[in-house]
Amino acid sequence: MKKTDRAAKDAGAIMDRRTRGRLALEIVPTKARLRLTRLLRASVKAGDGENAHQIEVIRINQIVNLANTVQGRPIYRLELSDWDYEPADYAWHFAELELAMRRPDTAELFEILVDLVEQVGLSVADINGILEAEGVGARLTRDDDRLSIHLVELNDAPETEPAPGEHVNVRGLIERMDRALQDGDWSLVLHAGASVFESVAKDVVQNPAVQHRSLGSWFSAYRKVSKLSAPLLDAAEAIFQRRNVEPLAGHGSIELTGVTEAEAIQIRELSIAIVRMERLLARVESAELPTTKRSKRTQPIDRRKGVPAAVSGTGKSKQAEVVSKPKLKHKSKLKLHKSKSKKA
Repeated sequence: MKKTDRAAKDAGAIMDRRTRGRLALEIVPTKARLRLTRLLRASVKAGDGENAHQIEVIRINQIVNLANTVQGRPIYRLELSDWDYEPADYAWHFAELELAMRRPDTAELFEILVDLVEQVGLSVADINGILEAEGVGARLTRDDDRLSIHLVELNDAPETEPAPGEHVNVRGLIERMDRALQDGDWSLVLHAGASVFESVAKDVVQNPAVQHRSLGSWFSAYRKVSKLSAPLLDAAEAIFQRRNVEPLAGHGSIELTGVTEAEAIQIRELSIAIVRMERLLARVESAELPTTKRSKRTQPIDRRKGVPAAVSGTGKSKQAEVVSKPKLKHKSKLKLHKSKSKKA
């Protein structure tokens, strides 16, 4: 394929299919998503001027729509004819800003980050600093004035049980399982799979009290918080408990392992499935968060058909509507802000 043809084929693409598949196994911890959200909050600040609130909403609207475009969600259109918005619009935009880094899966998150760097001006250094500090095995990189995703090599994933509280990259553990399968080291597959469950559970539970303890001592807490079905959780718990007693599985025993090849394959596949399911379930949970009710004068519009959602039958999502803005008098908005500040 000619260079020009390849460039045309890759136009508009941020990552190839292989990179997307590997990113699906990468967990971006909740703490990393929180720190990225704080970058967004800082990026929309407009000072203390008379129109600061309106300018911030416009900036948030751009971020929300960039994120929604990547995720295939409808956009939210602001009409600026009279330079004022409903209180519900402020509340909705502030809430959506908090979800911009929380809702997407890992591949979508990195696509959004690239767009935010190029369109909003977020710092690549700040983003990569957060990713590195929180143990994420991917970075943004610039090549010939084009941003792309670089996956960090993770050949140094631990072969023994990590110390309590030590962060272990999930993609590195899964890649270690793949190498162990090739080498016929079934007990190492068991160990790495149990470590995957522990890493995922810590990200789901988000309780500092369990970060430095083994999963076996707080699995009941994970069971209460996780949205996984009971049989899946039972299987994960059984694998983790077996790791603690199985010869060669992180304990240096000279006894022969009882793990079979068939069991190792199932552990590997279940580990990957649980990583993906927990991310998808977290996304569903974000979509089910309570939303602000809008004025009856606003009407969602189906972006794909250009007709009211009530007519097209697609207006089910309360969080991702495209609406026409009602008009308010500017003075009433200023009085509203003043009255709020007095109460505060």
